[in-house]
Amino acid sequence: MTSTRPDAVAQSAAADRAQTFLDWTRINAKLLTTGAVVVAVAAAGYWFYLRSTQIQAANAERALMTAKQSMTAGNMPLAQKDLQNVYAKYGSTSAGVQAAMLLAQVDYDSGKYQDGISLLEKVAGSSAASGIQATVRSLIGDGYAQMRKLAEAGKAYEDAANETTFETEKAFQLAKAARAYAGAGNTAKAKEIWTRLLSDSSGQSMASEARVRLGELEATPAKR
Repeated sequence: MTSTRPDAVAQSAAADRAQTFLDWTRINAKLLTTGAVVVAVAAAGYWFYLRSTQIQAANAERALMTAKQSMTAGNMPLAQKDLQNVYAKYGSTSAGVQAAMLLAQVDYDSGKYQDGISLLEKVAGSSAASGIQATVRSLIGDGYAQMRKLAEAGKAYEDAANETTFETEKAFQLAKAARAYAGAGNTAKAKEIWTRLLSDSSGQSMASEARVRLGELEATPAKR
């Protein structure tokens, strides 16, 4: 009686697996072809989407540059029209958000503060504004401050502080919030923010002002 060699058994098993795979491939050839087509179509669609997004962003940047050139030249009516076109056509891009911010500033300069705020609130929170959320929120606060709606301004500045990861900018926005709250008569909120800036190492860029403002808020009015 002869015994089967281990290497012969291994070779036979490998051959069986290879044959099984070939048989499965022949049986499922149509399915495999369909799957390959689906993958190819999906890849082409994704490439087309990326390419379209890149082209749209580039066109938006060019349109925004044209609007800025009109502003630099002092032609504000044309600049405003150009900015409105950029925002209307490319609002989902970073350039579109920047156009909205410039339009809001034009509104502020014209005394149309609520119009500017309303426009900024439309773009705030959008994915296109993800990189400049703090700036958008701060600009909203500036509009409220110019309307003397200081409590709303303080809230907007706090929102701006929460949107940034840069310690200096966060401290700057919190200081603006504290000033606004103090102006609105909410001294408790103002003290809370100034105290935080004074005690938190991340707020040291505003520590000197915080110390002065706290002294002012805590001072007892002199008696006559």
